[in-house]
Amino acid sequence: MIELVNNPKQAKEVAIIIFEKFNSKEGIFGCNFMPEDLLPRWGSNLSAFGIKKGSYEHLMFITLVVSIDYQRDANQLWEAGRRTFEDEKTRWLFFPEQLTKKSFAEIVEAMKIHRLSKKPEKDARIWSTVSMSIFEMFDSDPMNLIRRCDFDALEIFNKKFDFRFKQSFPYFSGNKIFPLWIRMLHDNLGVELKNLDKIPIPVDVHITRATFTTGCLIGKYRGTISEIFPRIDEAWKNTFKMIKHPRLTYRLQLDEPLWHLSKYGCRFRRSGNCPKKNDCPVNRFCVNGIVSVSAEKVIIDTRKESIS
Repeated sequence: MIELVNNPKQAKEVAIIIFEKFNSKEGIFGCNFMPEDLLPRWGSNLSAFGIKKGSYEHLMFITLVVSIDYQRDANQLWEAGRRTFEDEKTRWLFFPEQLTKKSFAEIVEAMKIHRLSKKPEKDARIWSTVSMSIFEMFDSDPMNLIRRCDFDALEIFNKKFDFRFKQSFPYFSGNKIFPLWIRMLHDNLGVELKNLDKIPIPVDVHITRATFTTGCLIGKYRGTISEIFPRIDEAWKNTFKMIKHPRLTYRLQLDEPLWHLSKYGCRFRRSGNCPKKNDCPVNRFCVNGIVSVSAEKVIIDTRKESIS
């Protein structure tokens, strides 16, 4: 049973504070750098140079690495992706035209070299299926999908409801990864998109935990993240109806601040106590009660009386 209540006034204050803090020099807990922000380099010696932001190589790097971003440590995943790209012996994994000429066994082994795959067979299957679908459906270039959708984020997002698209892009078209990819198109690659305000926040362990520890949703719940994904996104969607801020205009902009708040703060919370509380920019909103969040299970029991 889901017994959760929105706390939009508190969520509004939390949203503005963490957005401004994240986008300051100080960042949240001293951090404002995402694991996917560091570009891979053409080679790894002293004369190597980074790939160009917004280039085809950058797009393929972001698209394929994020396609296996499930139940993974983000820092490890993106570092493994960079190492795999920088190695001339495994760089072909990022180019569909080259990958289609390889056997599945070769893909499995190549993804193991720099620990790009955590579950070798499953991750290789996802990676190869997404690559081959990009090759067959979009002439090896995801930008062709974006152009066909007239740079409309909502039209791109709605592709995930098409049965053929879901089959062609397993996991990638999921509730977490697909909106995350759309955000990365804009934030990392600099692609200008319409209707970003219509895209849901990509709910994962960190977004879930930070939403509850800050009291933006209050109440009782025991179950999975997927079951309350719509409730979390709806809570932030409703919050933005109250926000009047010159730069904070859509909920995808909270993905990185909420992720940092949880990654470097809220995840250390035990039995209602957080050792990072004194350094937290929203510590006055920290809730009493149980907030236990993992990929497998979510247990929430927080107090409703904090809602004014």
